[in-house]
Amino acid sequence: MIELLEDVIGINSDGLVCHPYKITRGDKRGFFSYTLETDNNLDFKGANEVELRALIEAGAFNERGRVRMIPAGSVKVEGGNALSVKRYNGIALPVR
Repeated sequence: MIELLEDVIGINSDGLVCHPYKITRGDKRGFFSYTLETDNNLDFKGANEVELRALIEAGAFNERGRVRMIPAGSVKVEGGNALSVKRYNGIALPVR
């Protein structure tokens, strides 16, 4: 079963609501994958749930940065995208 953070929301290019998921393979296995960059896919880091939430609450994703997410209801992680966080705990970003 894929572990999602359902109160963290991004919107993909098809307009679907997406949520961060825990990576299931590789060196980031068991972590959520994020970058605070917006112009490359080379600087992704792993974070546990507490760390990712702390970054969001501190405003790290207010202006830039992306988290790997998949559409709600997905049964596989293939096709996930790195998306901006749009809402957190029902509140639109920026989180202040």
